[in-house]
Amino acid sequence: MANVDNPHGLRPIMRTLDGGFPLLQTFTKDASEATAIFQGDAINREADGNIEAASATPGTTLYSGVSLQYGAALALSTHICDVSPNSVFEAQDNSDTDGFAAADMGLNVNLELNAGVVATKQSGHELDESTATTTATLDMHMLQLVNAPDNAAGAFSRVEVVFNKHRMNPGVAGV
Repeated sequence: MANVDNPHGLRPIMRTLDGGFPLLQTFTKDASEATAIFQGDAINREADGNIEAASATPGTTLYSGVSLQYGAALALSTHICDVSPNSVFEAQDNSDTDGFAAADMGLNVNLELNAGVVATKQSGHELDESTATTTATLDMHMLQLVNAPDNAAGAFSRVEVVFNKHRMNPGVAGV
């Protein structure tokens, strides 16, 4: 059975690498933000402590976590966000080439920050397959293929990932 092309951003598995529960925090998105934040979008913290949808060049930004809900563009909204630096998420391969194989697990990959879908309020973020390599400066670290009957190695596979580039990771310079 072929995998379905259904981007959904970073879907929290609700566990961390050490087996505990993720830390959730509530943040505000300013009404002046011209970009919506979708459920499953990676987010950035602004200087005033509010959040915005991740918009920088992948591989160069320290992310602050993942929004668990939708907030429309140009509207004030409150978001519950998973901010644990070692939270495990599920994300889809964008299938730039032939999809991820089991042998690719353990590699690092950047996020592709696609726009979300307003009708479903779901993120369009995916794993950028063409960037998969051993370089630890990429956004995400791939752990394993999601163990589900409707998921297999190959195009549009779903993968368990953790952030490499997280603002709260130990050893990261403060912002």
